[in-house]
Amino acid sequence: MIFKKLQALKPFTKVLLVGTGTGAGYTAYTVDSPEDLRQLGIFRFGRAAKTVGKIVVDYKTSLRGLPAPSEEYDDAIQKCHQRSAERLLELACANGGVFIKVGQHISGMEYLIPPEYTQTLSVLTSQAPQASREDVVYVVETELNAKVDDIFSEFSDKPVGAASLAQVHIAKLKTTGETVAVKVQHKRVYKNSRTDVNTMELLVSVADAVFPEFRLMWLVDEIKKNLPNELDFLHEAKNADEAAKRFKHLKFLRIPKINYDLTTKRVLTMEFCEGAHVDDVEYLKKHNIDPHDVCVKIGRTISEMIFLQGYLHSDPHPGNVLINSKGNGNYEIVLLDHGLYLNISDHIRRLYSDLWLAILKPDLQEIRKVASQMGVGELYGLFACMVTRRSWKSVTGGIGKSKMNESEKDELRMYASSLIPQISEVLARMPREMLLILKTNDLMRNIEHKLGVFGSSDCHLEMSRCVIRSSHQLAIRRTDSRLQKLRIGFKMYWSLLKIFVYQYYLRFVNSSSL
Repeated sequence: MIFKKLQALKPFTKVLLVGTGTGAGYTAYTVDSPEDLRQLGIFRFGRAAKTVGKIVVDYKTSLRGLPAPSEEYDDAIQKCHQRSAERLLELACANGGVFIKVGQHISGMEYLIPPEYTQTLSVLTSQAPQASREDVVYVVETELNAKVDDIFSEFSDKPVGAASLAQVHIAKLKTTGETVAVKVQHKRVYKNSRTDVNTMELLVSVADAVFPEFRLMWLVDEIKKNLPNELDFLHEAKNADEAAKRFKHLKFLRIPKINYDLTTKRVLTMEFCEGAHVDDVEYLKKHNIDPHDVCVKIGRTISEMIFLQGYLHSDPHPGNVLINSKGNGNYEIVLLDHGLYLNISDHIRRLYSDLWLAILKPDLQEIRKVASQMGVGELYGLFACMVTRRSWKSVTGGIGKSKMNESEKDELRMYASSLIPQISEVLARMPREMLLILKTNDLMRNIEHKLGVFGSSDCHLEMSRCVIRSSHQLAIRRTDSRLQKLRIGFKMYWSLLKIFVYQYYLRFVNSSSL
């Protein structure tokens, strides 16, 4: 590349022409600080290419000549995984923005990615790098066309939360004294987003060629599709309003109200909601909040989103779900970050409902039939294990009849590392909507694991109610016969009654055993 300094504007401000050196054209950039220079596309691309190059060379040299499978090979590849994960973490922190978002996504893919990656990159979900106050003030004042001190009587120096694309500060409105949360997009993330996605597309193509068993291009495709909406905070504000309207019947759920007068594409101002992250076990203990009840209510919310509304919050990681104590063990669940929602078609809702009905029975022939309709074909067994995050033995025996133990966890880890090509094939075949559904399911199960209630019968029963309602209500829509509608409706309510009776039976048995 050729860099030409054209004009000094202030102590560090420069205008650069960046071109290919072939005369094909140049792009102008304004650089206001050393950090702006460091974050130019060419340098970001260079860091990414260097990191991927090191990872490829590390795997090729470290594993050369080692027989697979063998203890020596397993030891060498685990060490490669760890070194590579640490390099990716360093790259994500250096480049920020989209790179952090991809790192967060990878950290939740325990069904596909080795644990060295998921564990190392999981830090990005709670400890993303923070932007400087100067950058935050620059974005706020540019977007709102006013000085921060003219709008807010207080504006926190440090964010209360930092994520891949933005960070949140507590502030107090000068006009009303109301305490608000101000979400501010990172200064350079929008400008760098297209270059970053193109960089990832190129590097993933290289990685796919070197390691064809991974097939990660679908991840880049999802980022390309969803990123424009996630970078538009007006879009996020509308999603929040829509979610508040659809789920207002859930009295335990709170979605912050938006202040549209102080909201733009890059700044989002909303009411400030108190609370601790949902996986803060000490907070729950301190306020006598039942973690089992928390998971049941979150599970009900997610199940209604998927099966009944077809409108799914696709990033409910612990940093986006707060628990706010109301005293005496009472609480509300605060749902944040509404930038990414999935509109699930009735067709996919029907297939996914039918799949879960088959899993809950269990009916292996029906699982195979529905999985085939979803494009998975002969890999239906692996697909069912990915959907439930349970072993095939547990799926065939009925996931509601047994809780996951350490032996089953070890079995799943072994399969996750040994079946990477097949798992990649399932991800490539299944409907695109399923990618975000699986991601949300995994985030939900991670919360259950951290609170120690994974696989509880009440959580399955809450989902079962929504599955039954979804399957039967969609069937009612598809028939014109009034008699058939009545039959389907009766069957639905009879099934819901059986779940109701069974749930009270379990509560009676559990109370008797105390």
